[in-house]
Amino acid sequence: MQLLTKKSDAEPVAAPLWHTNFRNFDRLPDTKVVRTTFFINTAAIAVTLGLILWLGQREYTDYNLRAQKADAQRQVDGNQKQNSEALRLSKVFLEEERKLNEVAAFLKTPVTPAEFVQLIGQSLPKDISIDYVETRTTESKNSVFQLKGRVAGNPDQASGITSNYIDLLRAHERLGKVFDPITLNRLDRGDSKGGFMVFDISLTVKAEKK
Repeated sequence: MQLLTKKSDAEPVAAPLWHTNFRNFDRLPDTKVVRTTFFINTAAIAVTLGLILWLGQREYTDYNLRAQKADAQRQVDGNQKQNSEALRLSKVFLEEERKLNEVAAFLKTPVTPAEFVQLIGQSLPKDISIDYVETRTTESKNSVFQLKGRVAGNPDQASGITSNYIDLLRAHERLGKVFDPITLNRLDRGDSKGGFMVFDISLTVKAEKK
């Protein structure tokens, strides 16, 4: 008995195998407390909600921008009518102001058109005829009287007569004090035969001395 006891204590007895392990772990159910599919579904739902919120925010921003654009366009359309009316009135005002300035300049001109025509007629040489008289009185200091007419003779004779006529105008007691300069703008042939020449003379009112 002592021998059997010592032998048994020295060598432990192995547990006998009672069946073979045939478990397929891939097909076994998930026995964890929180399953893996829960996390996958939660992540998918979170991503979907995030996309929906982003699209909603974007649509809301676009809606606000369209509303602001429409409101700005309404303001522009409303102001356009006022602006057009203001431009029309400004144009009318400028036109009336121009007319008033012309009248004021005409009144300030040191010689009236009627007096000018009378002085020209009194000092007109026999070889010269006046066809056209024009007065431009945009400003009193820049008023211009213009003479257009004909001078008899060939080119040489007409040129000399016209030059003497300009000297006569410059030396005139009244015209010489009012106008300076008195300028010959052009002298051209009046017809193909050369029987007369046409001229254009401008007389500028002297600038007022300060």
